[in-house]
This record gives sequence, C-alpha cells and structure tokens, in this order.
Amino acid sequence: MRQSRFDLLHGLRRRRLDACRTQLAAVRRFGDELENRLSETVRAAGSVVAEQRSAIGPGELVIERMSDCRRRRVELHQVERMLSRRRELVDEVTDLARSNLAEAVRQVEVIERLVEKVSE
Repeated sequence: MRQSRFDLLHGLRRRRLDACRTQLAAVRRFGDELENRLSETVRAAGSVVAEQRSAIGPGELVIERMSDCRRRRVELHQVERMLSRRRELVDEVTDLARSNLAEAVRQVEVIERLVEKVSE
C-alpha cells in the first residue's frame, strides 16, 4: 500500500517537473522573439536617423521628410521602451520559472530517496 502512494506522489511530482520544464522553454522562446523584435526596432530607428540625415544634407531642406522622420523616431522610441519593459518582465518570469524548476527537481529527488529507503 505504501509503495503505491509513493508511486502516485512520484508520478505527480514528475508531471510537475515536466510542466516546469515546458514553462521555462516557452518563456525562453518568448524572450528570444522579444529580443528579435527589439533588435529590429533598433535597426529601424537607425535607418530613420540615416534618412533624417539625408533630408538635412547639402541642398534643399525637406521639411516634410524631416517631420515624418521625427514622428517615426518618436514612435520607434516608444516601441523600444515598451519592448524593453516587456523584456524586464520576461526576465522576472524566467527567474520564477527557473526557481519553480529547481524546486520541482528537488521534490522529485526527495521522493526518489524516500522510495529507495523504503525499498531497502
């Protein structure tokens, strides 16, 4: 009877461990996607700055292009700030997922040691 309880508990803890691993992998994937979006936004901001420089280069000053570039730079800066904040949140969730995984591993190891002691 006691062995079946350990088996049940061990199975439950193993499922939790698998769920924690899946959660951490999902958070990492989301973080990678977010990092890619942030890099794309920074590159886009750089190209807008280059376009703005060409608008104020030698020759005619093109006010419409400059104002459009400024508006796009402000929009991209806002997107960059939002993505950076999301990145901070993902980092917090990643830390939480790591600690959940470590706790799940510890619980499985404890149960496995208990099963070994009982079977001796």
